[in-house]
Amino acid sequence: MKLATKLLIAPVLTALLVFGAGQLNTWLTISEAHTNQASAKDKSDNVRILGSVHEQLGFIHAQMYRTIALISSLDDKAVKGFRDDIATQLAGIKRLTGTLIGGEGADTVLHEAVKKTAELSDKYLAQTDMAIDLSSVDPNTGIAALRAADESFAALSKTLSEAVDHMDQRAAAELVASNQHIRQTNLLLAALSLVAAGVAIFLSWLAQRRVVRDLHRAVKVAGAVSTGNLTLHADTDRTDEVGDLMRALDAMTAQLRLSM
Repeated sequence: MKLATKLLIAPVLTALLVFGAGQLNTWLTISEAHTNQASAKDKSDNVRILGSVHEQLGFIHAQMYRTIALISSLDDKAVKGFRDDIATQLAGIKRLTGTLIGGEGADTVLHEAVKKTAELSDKYLAQTDMAIDLSSVDPNTGIAALRAADESFAALSKTLSEAVDHMDQRAAAELVASNQHIRQTNLLLAALSLVAAGVAIFLSWLAQRRVVRDLHRAVKVAGAVSTGNLTLHADTDRTDEVGDLMRALDAMTAQLRLSM
């Protein structure tokens, strides 16, 4: 191997390692960013779902008071249709909030919130049914019976709000953890690059040291020949230009001995 090639190995290896570490760092950062974006999108969708559910619950509750107040003017078919509509909407709310579990994985807090929402929805439906039955006799009694439904509605609203707060807190915690992971990865890659550069520099120093040592030998042999000392030998096992020089000196010294 030529001397120029040997001397280039260390800096080229260092450059490749540093370049590879930089590319790996970029890829890891981009991958982490994509993961964060996907997670943020899922949480944003879930928050939007909960907001929609909360709004729908408010509409149902307001509609319940309006229907109870006007129930004396409604026929049995209209009342039955209203009951069925409320049941359908609450079933849709339970189904919609149930989809949050799959999107958030093993989040026990969210699981409990979804379970509690389903229980409170069933309780609210039973209370509104009772209020409708009582209002058929006396609208004022029906409105009074809605106070129990008010409590269930308030509990539902609180549960949904707490679920939104929990997801916001979890998103913030995941963002902090992600940033910390990126920083740790950057530090690790920087440390590996530094170690690799140190090893490459050490190997380069060893190669240069050997070159300098053999050149000193060649200078010593040439100096001895110039003073008439032909007993020194410049034998070597090197296969580069320095080895060629030392073999040429050794051959010249042997030739001069023969000539003398």
